Amino acid sequence: MEALHESLALEVRPFGIKVTLVEPGAYATDFGKSAEIADALEPYAEFRKQFLTRLAGMERGDPEATSEAVLKLVDADEPPLRLGLGNSILPRARAAYAERLAEWEAWEEVSNAAMGEPKKSATEWIEQLAHGTLDQA
Repeated sequence: MEALHESLALEVRPFGIKVTLVEPGAYATDFGKSAEIADALEPYAEFRKQFLTRLAGMERGDPEATSEAVLKLVDADEPPLRLGLGNSILPRARAAYAERLAEWEAWEEVSNAAMGEPKKSATEWIEQLAHGTLDQA
């Protein structure tokens, strides 16, 4: 979803359209209570128990408090590309990006080597395309 929203935001920006991906945290709602729940598969039984125990103890936000934040977002002259709602979003994002950076840095040499020797083989074609002078024949 993030990649779709990022691409959409770039595509519609020249038209003055702004896109925000709203990422809500956990809220105290009845969401999921009407769902049919499958029986636990044995290999996942312990994981499911741990997950549901953690979920049961999780603090949840008041859905009534969300509308003010959404209205501020809608009224903003320069809304963010992403807006996390709730007090658990930013700490989780910091941890996730720290892990990503560490992994990318650990694999930097391999990643850079995968580029090979830099080439500009498509430069002329891209410039023609950019200037509308591409000969399609």
